[in-house]
Amino acid sequence: MAFRIFTLLAVLALGVSTWFLSSPSRFPARTGSGTLESLPGYYLKNAVLTDYDVNGNISIRIHADRIDQVDHSPEIALTNVRVDYQSPQGQSWVLLGDTGHVESGGKVIDVAGNVRLEEQSPEHAGTAVLHTDTLRYDVPDAVASTQSDVRIDFGLHTLTARGMVANLKERTMRLESKVNGRFQP
Repeated sequence: MAFRIFTLLAVLALGVSTWFLSSPSRFPARTGSGTLESLPGYYLKNAVLTDYDVNGNISIRIHADRIDQVDHSPEIALTNVRVDYQSPQGQSWVLLGDTGHVESGGKVIDVAGNVRLEEQSPEHAGTAVLHTDTLRYDVPDAVASTQSDVRIDFGLHTLTARGMVANLKERTMRLESKVNGRFQP
């Protein structure tokens, strides 16, 4: 008989404690709007994002001092960006900028502020360095483009233009307009 009373009291205590612990009044009330959209998304510090080609080789690597999710979407914002691209032919390119934005799906990277693009292959030491304010990089096609002013430095020589399209796989570049060159002896 005492065992039954003890069991009944234990079950009753379990029920009361479960009700008390799961009560909404035990959880702190949310202040402000409290919606998912108002809460911060993810962020990463000193991060590296790496993408691989179909053979498993590194295709592109994005370094950033900070990576922030944009409004709970698949888009990300980058701070102090470095994009390293390795072409299938073996050329290595580096793209630097103050800020960047990766669109949904990671197919396009927009870089802005003190943008610099140059080839890093050892056999092409002293190659041209491209400077501009903004640059759009299409990852699958390896095409960099801008509608902004462009300055290309090659040793003592300088070439300026407005707008440019560069195919990094084929190592070709097309300057759009207002092309002007200065070649120092």
